[in-house]
Amino acid sequence: MLNIIGKLNALLDPRDRPKVLLLILLMVVTAFMQTGGVASIMPFLSVLSDPGVIQRSEWLQGIYLALGFETQRAFLYFLGVVSFVVFVTGTALQALTFWAITRYSHMQQYELSRRLMADYLRRPFSFYLTRNSGDLSKTILNETAQVVNGALMPALRLLSHVLLALALVILLVVVKPWLALTVSLVLGGIYGAIYALSRAWLGRIGQERVAANRARFTAAAEAFAGAKEIRLLGRERAYLERYREPSRQFARHQANAALLNSLPMYAIEAVAFGGVLLLVLILMAGEGGLGAALPLIGVYGLAGRQLIPAFQKIFSAVASLRFNLAAVDDVLADLGDREGSQPFTRQVPREARLVPREAIVLEQVSYTYPGTDEPALRDLSLEIPARTTVGLVGSSGAGKSTLVDLLLGLLKPDEGRVRIDDTPLDATTVRRWQAAVGYVPQHIFLADQSVAANIALGVPESAIDREAVLRAARLANLHEFVTRELPQGYDTLIGERGVRLSGGQRQRIGIARALYRDPDVLFFDEATSALDNATERAVMEAIHNLTGEKTIILVAHRLTTVRPCDRIFVLHQGMLAEEGDWESLNRLGRQFQRLAAGG
Repeated sequence: MLNIIGKLNALLDPRDRPKVLLLILLMVVTAFMQTGGVASIMPFLSVLSDPGVIQRSEWLQGIYLALGFETQRAFLYFLGVVSFVVFVTGTALQALTFWAITRYSHMQQYELSRRLMADYLRRPFSFYLTRNSGDLSKTILNETAQVVNGALMPALRLLSHVLLALALVILLVVVKPWLALTVSLVLGGIYGAIYALSRAWLGRIGQERVAANRARFTAAAEAFAGAKEIRLLGRERAYLERYREPSRQFARHQANAALLNSLPMYAIEAVAFGGVLLLVLILMAGEGGLGAALPLIGVYGLAGRQLIPAFQKIFSAVASLRFNLAAVDDVLADLGDREGSQPFTRQVPREARLVPREAIVLEQVSYTYPGTDEPALRDLSLEIPARTTVGLVGSSGAGKSTLVDLLLGLLKPDEGRVRIDDTPLDATTVRRWQAAVGYVPQHIFLADQSVAANIALGVPESAIDREAVLRAARLANLHEFVTRELPQGYDTLIGERGVRLSGGQRQRIGIARALYRDPDVLFFDEATSALDNATERAVMEAIHNLTGEKTIILVAHRLTTVRPCDRIFVLHQGMLAEEGDWESLNRLGRQFQRLAAGG
């Protein structure tokens, strides 16, 4: 149990931990007032059953005389009002404690999901190569809720109910020691035995729940991402089956855990009812009869009304903590910075950009992807002169995209280095370099926002530089299409993934996005490979409008795409096989000739 509490503490933001101390203070005050409400019924019932007890009890007589009561009836009313006020105050504090715990817990869910999102965004690019995006979304959106509702909130309520139960048991021990110990042992023994028998099972189904949740999120994400292909192939039922089983297992484990939390309550109610009857008979059989027994019956009845639910909630909280330990571990494993995590940075000023004046240079660079043995790049060296247009070509798997990711600063070489002029590309310079770079991938990511918001991706609508949007759109040969064919121009919503746009239009938005902040270096990573010839010519015209002003790096399958380049690098099996201009490679480059011949 201490292990789970320690893990929950590790999940909390250090700034929020002091608030737990305030919650504990509120819990202590609440437990004291609720116990006071139970205790206050005893003098009221004592005077009600035997008014003569006022004269026989020193403290009752002292209160009676100090407050100047003239009749026993008035004093009885006073005791009743005091008992009622203390009891209501305790109940109000209990409601306040419940509200405070619930609010604190749900704000922690927000804070936990925000911290996870920030941690994921700070991770190195290689992190995303080995993790499923559906799994990351699941952890942020679902597991954080599970941790809060199934672990953090129960842990806080566990402490609250333990304090209340402890205070009530102490009161009952003072009133009737042997009876209090008997009640505590019976209740504690029943719940303890049930938990001991189910502890291992709860841990196992908790782990299975996390695995099933991961599988159902992954299945749902893949089904929607591949909706077109799945529909055409008629694989809807197959994907539904992929989702059905883990979803069913997830629901079954959730139900089993909830059922176990509630089942003991029914057994305890039967035991409690029999216990109350037995208590009444035992006390009435003692000296003094019903008059002497009534205060004890009242105290035990009122205490039992709160003690039995407290024991039930303690058991439920402990069982919930055990069941959700796997979810806590899942979130804790991803929380916090890791090696290679990069802090968020403010916008890099234009004058601080790392702009190549002479060349972008790779020196004996090698890179192997995590979890693989075969290097994607081997001892590769090349030089890209500033303000030239170069092409990267090679067969599939030659290492083109890996080389681009290294040049972009997304991946870090295992061996060798990348430098911009004489400045090595490392953790201290990569943000300055990336501020100088524009990137156009083969598949353009489009948000369900306006054209302008997609060009200025990530910039709040109110902060979008409209002049920069128009300039980028004109350079990308997009402006005429937007102004003539879209009903609201740059404010037109384009739909998720840009489904209302043609391939060429999406690519031009991607080019405009890359040009929005006027970069000094442009990367086109097979940006035209999926386009028809006419559309490719139009997009390439937009690209070649920029030649001579910027350093442009073109990655292409089609050799005709790189024909106008000043220099072409031919990659083969992760190495630089050949380099030169189109004419020299076409005459002398064997690997280039194989590519040209389709081999």
